[in-house]
Amino acid sequence: MRSAKSPAILNPWVRRYLDHLGLERRYSPNTVAAAARDLALIPSPQESATAVVLKTLLAQRHAEGLAPKTLARIASSWRGFFRYLVEQGAIQLNPAEALKTPKPKRSLPKALGVDQAAGLLEGQVSEEFAMQQVQTLIRLLYATGLRISEALALRVGASQQAVNSTLDLTHRELRVVGKGSKTRVVPLIAPVCNDLIEHLKRRETQLQTIGVVNAEGFWLSARGKPLSARQAQMDVARYARLKGLSQHLHPHMLRHSFGSHVLQSTQNLRAVQELLGHASLASTQVYTALDFSHLAQVYDSAFPRAK
Repeated sequence: MRSAKSPAILNPWVRRYLDHLGLERRYSPNTVAAAARDLALIPSPQESATAVVLKTLLAQRHAEGLAPKTLARIASSWRGFFRYLVEQGAIQLNPAEALKTPKPKRSLPKALGVDQAAGLLEGQVSEEFAMQQVQTLIRLLYATGLRISEALALRVGASQQAVNSTLDLTHRELRVVGKGSKTRVVPLIAPVCNDLIEHLKRRETQLQTIGVVNAEGFWLSARGKPLSARQAQMDVARYARLKGLSQHLHPHMLRHSFGSHVLQSTQNLRAVQELLGHASLASTQVYTALDFSHLAQVYDSAFPRAK
């Protein structure tokens, strides 16, 4: 989020709206931060932000080369803010209501092939703690479809409670609070539970080696602090290179791979939706396009006229 010196943050209505998003609507910190950046683009005071002014600002951003998806997000942030002002009686009309943006191209999520995923998970590339740790993290992400933020929310304590996630190795399940503060329970297969138990042992040895006590992070940085998302991304990419993977590997690709591979095996779209924590089935349906050839085979074998 922008610093407190930002004009958007200094605007009392913007501050109230961001609090509304974070505290009442329970949006994620990343979503609130994005809204703050988008609102910093509009004039202050907000009464001067007419429909013409907003349209001109959006056209300027378009001319600067911003992607259609980014422009759509900016327009959505503006609509939400001015809708809030209308509801609060601060203004009468929403000047952003009629804003139009270029239609973003719908791209398929990038996923690994089944053989690629298997090759990535097998064997070890190093005795280095960071690489052993990221291998465990990769196995967890691929076996559960967790978002990287959900996995990194794990903390180690007396009851293995997490900031937003609770790990229960005894019952082999992980309780996760995902986007929109929605809670879901993700089952853990036995090999992943074993990996996590071994990681905890290596973690204790690592903390003793670097002389750190009472560390809370389930996943550790080099200094014994909780592992950041950026460092996790770098470690995942480095591990994939060491394993000989030709494409860049991002943690979210493991989530897409999980969704695609489970759908290929089960053809149960609703189950995949629950496991991934999607609020809408439309978000899950994109994985059907990743396995069109399989669906075509099902059609050929099941539909009478196909023969």
